[in-house]
Amino acid sequence: MGKRKRFIFMALVLVLIGGTPATSYARELAKAELRVTLTIPMMQRLTVLEPAEVVFAYPQDGQALTFTDIGTIRVQSNADWALTVGAIADASLDVEVRPAGDSFARWQSVHGQGGVYVGPQGSRDISWDIKVVGNRLVASNASKEGRVQLLFTLGQL
Repeated sequence: MGKRKRFIFMALVLVLIGGTPATSYARELAKAELRVTLTIPMMQRLTVLEPAEVVFAYPQDGQALTFTDIGTIRVQSNADWALTVGAIADASLDVEVRPAGDSFARWQSVHGQGGVYVGPQGSRDISWDIKVVGNRLVASNASKEGRVQLLFTLGQL
């Protein structure tokens, strides 16, 4: 009887390890598909962290004045955006801007429609370089104090 118990024991071990020889297959009873469409509304926020404003004395010889790293704004958007930059300044001044720290960016005039800058979705802090071109200044303004304040409008691309 010892051989018989050993045989049964070995058969049980083989069945547990290898499974039963007659494998049963489950068949698919039903198939369902669910499609979900999410619409996320556009969100854009423009926050002025530090006003972009410069106060200066008109130069004696009408030269251009350059101010670097002026003001800070934060653009937050879940879509690509376009930022229009305008200015409040004396009409006799030509004011140009570019993002601070980007010496390859071209200067854009803020008169008329203003300079337009574009960016990708996400959050970005931007400071500005401001150039005040005094080529149209008259000599009587030489002792006068000037002021330039930048204005911003954020839109979607």
